[in-house]
Amino acid sequence: MSKTAGNNSKTLPKFDPVPSAKFACEVLNELKIDGILIGRLAVWMYLPDTSEHAYTKDFDVAVSKKNRLEIAKYLTNRGYEVRELTIGGFNARISEKDVNVDFIDRYSEEVGNLSDLFGDAISQAHETVRIEETELKIVSVEHLIAMKLATTEKKDEDDAKKLLKEDRTDIGRLRKITRQFLGNFGIVSLERVLLEIGHKEARQRKKYGDS
Repeated sequence: MSKTAGNNSKTLPKFDPVPSAKFACEVLNELKIDGILIGRLAVWMYLPDTSEHAYTKDFDVAVSKKNRLEIAKYLTNRGYEVRELTIGGFNARISEKDVNVDFIDRYSEEVGNLSDLFGDAISQAHETVRIEETELKIVSVEHLIAMKLATTEKKDEDDAKKLLKEDRTDIGRLRKITRQFLGNFGIVSLERVLLEIGHKEARQRKKYGDS
């Protein structure tokens, strides 16, 4: 006998990025500061199949280390709730307006300093995305994959694999970015991921004893 969900079914969580996108752009434009879309929302933009869109609950914006305090001061002076992030940056939340934005610079002594990677991503971002009436530059797919590999978390590695399977990544550029900002550990992780998904540009590992 087949079973139906009935009254035991649960409503899946939803996240509307529009209020947060509008708020983030207003802050950046007011302060004349560059910021780019990163995180899960950026992954969504690069994956045409919506079934591949893993859930997120916040809107992630990369900002440079030099601008972080200016943004925090601006928000605090206006009475917004601001919370420091362990990874480097801070969260701004306005519950009554459904705003939940992470301004991230990735300058952290606790979990590693990746502020140079984020700064490079901002300076190299050229594409713009539109979220209803809001326009914001988006991180390049190569920088986004490097950011995902840097966390060493499975969910982020899964995102990296999905992005790589789309076959729109310049693997040479990705290798260069990864080597420059993540070092040998990052390169090892990238090459392993390329092998695991069977990417056409994966470098085959030599077996022990091979010349």
